Amino acid sequence: MNVLLDYQVILLPKKNYWKWVRACSKYVIEFGANLTDDPQSAISYMAPSQVITFPSGVDLFPDHDDVESWLREVAPGVRLDPVAVRSTKELKAALSKRIDDDDRYGQKQKSFYMLWPTDYPVITQAFGANPQIYRRFGMPGHEGLDIRALTNTNVYSCAGGTVYEVHTNPKDHPYGIHVRVRHKDGYRTVYGHLARALVSVGQSIDAGQVLGKADSSGASTAAHLHLTLERDGATARKETKYPKDVLDPTPFMVWPDRSRKKSLPSLTWPAGRCLVGGRTWEKTKLTACDLDLARSADLEAVQIEASESAMNVARLRQIRPGMLIIARLNSDLSGGPVSPGDFVAEIARDLKRMAAAGVNYFEVTSQPNLQSDGWGRSWRSGYEFGEWFQEVLGALRDVEPQVRFGFPGLAQGADVVSWRGDADRFLAEAQAAADASDWIGVSFYGAPPAPNWEKVLTRLLASYDASFPGKLLFLSLDDQEYAGVDPVSRTRSLTALFRRLRNERNLGAAFCYDFAAAHGHDGSESRQAASQSLSAAKALGQRDF
Repeated sequence: MNVLLDYQVILLPKKNYWKWVRACSKYVIEFGANLTDDPQSAISYMAPSQVITFPSGVDLFPDHDDVESWLREVAPGVRLDPVAVRSTKELKAALSKRIDDDDRYGQKQKSFYMLWPTDYPVITQAFGANPQIYRRFGMPGHEGLDIRALTNTNVYSCAGGTVYEVHTNPKDHPYGIHVRVRHKDGYRTVYGHLARALVSVGQSIDAGQVLGKADSSGASTAAHLHLTLERDGATARKETKYPKDVLDPTPFMVWPDRSRKKSLPSLTWPAGRCLVGGRTWEKTKLTACDLDLARSADLEAVQIEASESAMNVARLRQIRPGMLIIARLNSDLSGGPVSPGDFVAEIARDLKRMAAAGVNYFEVTSQPNLQSDGWGRSWRSGYEFGEWFQEVLGALRDVEPQVRFGFPGLAQGADVVSWRGDADRFLAEAQAAADASDWIGVSFYGAPPAPNWEKVLTRLLASYDASFPGKLLFLSLDDQEYAGVDPVSRTRSLTALFRRLRNERNLGAAFCYDFAAAHGHDGSESRQAASQSLSAAKALGQRDF
């Protein structure tokens, strides 16, 4: 699971609750934290990716003698951020200092803290995870943090210190090429699975200094950074249950600003806002009714099949000269394996034809974690799809070097036997391919009137934004929530969704208006239904944003 620490909830005492709220007000405005006086709500909020911040003074939570110990017992794995205060005045002062120091979780107030060591604020394997794997090595669980880092991107020292070991053989150690640094107060850090080290033994280094380039050397299956924290004598003093003085680095980490730039370029978005978009269904083409609806709804973007006619592309441009058009490059992947060469050979003609018609954005296949779209047939994991995708990407760029190719949206959800591969795992495994693309597609299942749609959408977009900072995203909505919903109510809900997304960072367009849903999935409709659909589209076209 990818772990993101932007989901913060502040647990406050029930007694004098609103006084505690006022003490937090500036901090909440600054960092966007949520508030509750219910411990169970704090535990369930965005679990297990949240941080629970709370005043830890005695008797503040009468139902629990030691609220910190209770939380650790009932919510193992959830990040806790206790603030050592006993009153609202002390809490206000402590949080104000965090604001002044730009120190959201207070790590900089500790005698030793660690800066983030890569350009990617994502943990791909937490400390203590997968005990069944690490038990054979004498460890209770994973002995460090696995942090996202692509091949040959920077690895930074978490703190100032002195390099005491540089291991340069990529094959004779589980960490492969790695660097060990000694810090103050007996702390030591290890940076594993590097492509190469850029420091030498005995060298003094500063916090944030580049000490190597990331890779997948040693016992590793994909590029990432393994970070271990140790402290002299920690095991003997019983500061840790781990042997070899290994500590959990997580409480020491200063989480980076999500706007921090990667060492890879990203595509800028000239429009500067999220465009209102519609789409055709896969393997269908635009009809005269669709074009009428696009005009009435005043659509700013449309997603079509690459097999669409050049005439219809021209008609869309007549409706709106600057309309963004994205074409899906699809092949039949539901049968036997399709090689990258065979895929490119099949879609190259449509690619050239659409590019000649002025289409500059193309999505390369769709929902590759579904069996009907190649999973289990042409690839068996995100790693294999990533290799397939990058070979296709290189060939397509040779054919049309001026256009922009996108990594496809995934079918969201966990593993379903013989149907779908887990979306989070698939994306993590294919991370290098997604970064190599010009933009990334995001598929969203659920919208108004679905319950909790905004929370789910916010979390999904935040996950992509944190995993691929600055990367241009295009969102496609699955319209299953609108089955049986009349066109007017549907359009009202969609207008609210488009308004919510208008200024979403790094989101280029939202394709949430489905032509087939507007006039019946079978392509036929009564005269009354057609009139309702057209009226609903006009209502969307009269939006005030």
